[in-house]
Amino acid sequence: MPTTRGPYAKTARVRSGILDAAMEVFAETGYRATTMKEIAERAGISQRGLVHHFANKAELLAAVLEVREAQSALLMPPLGSSIDAFLGMLEVVADNNLRPGLVELYSVLTAEGASPEHPGHEHFRERYDDLRNYFSVAFDALREQGELESPLDSDQLAAGFVGLLEGLQVQWLYDRRTIDLEPILRAFLTSIIPRYAELSAAAKVHEGERALSTGSAE
Repeated sequence: MPTTRGPYAKTARVRSGILDAAMEVFAETGYRATTMKEIAERAGISQRGLVHHFANKAELLAAVLEVREAQSALLMPPLGSSIDAFLGMLEVVADNNLRPGLVELYSVLTAEGASPEHPGHEHFRERYDDLRNYFSVAFDALREQGELESPLDSDQLAAGFVGLLEGLQVQWLYDRRTIDLEPILRAFLTSIIPRYAELSAAAKVHEGERALSTGSAE
């Protein structure tokens, strides 16, 4: 399998190091208080070298957000899934537990991004719109299957689920020993999807069979 060598490989390594450094500094001090100088120092390069890769702080923030969204997207089933959508989100939660710095980063940036002047404002507005729509579609699918029991409509349930998820993440940052997101989220889902455990188990079996089938085809 060919590998990237020479200046292109070096450039990729430098950019990756810059993004890692930016994630750390943004999480520690927020976007507004962070300077390009701090990021350059954390990345171990000069400010001139930093600007060569990212022209300004807003461009760097956009790259950081893009990387994280891409990482999360790999764990999420496509739009239109039902129970799989929630299993995918629980995988993202488990992944986030291993990266508290990223959870902190998002918590800081989403609060700052509420201001329309913040460069991340549109990103987070679209992210919330997409998340609510994603889970609303999943709730619709479960309702059509006769698996959903709630007086709330799918849009309301989606907004509530996203609010619960993100509120718990903030509490987890303050007290990781007491707050465990996964069982709370599963309990909430079971309260409105009575057969949640059974459906989840069946979905996991199906996913395993599909993976084996794909592997055999290769």
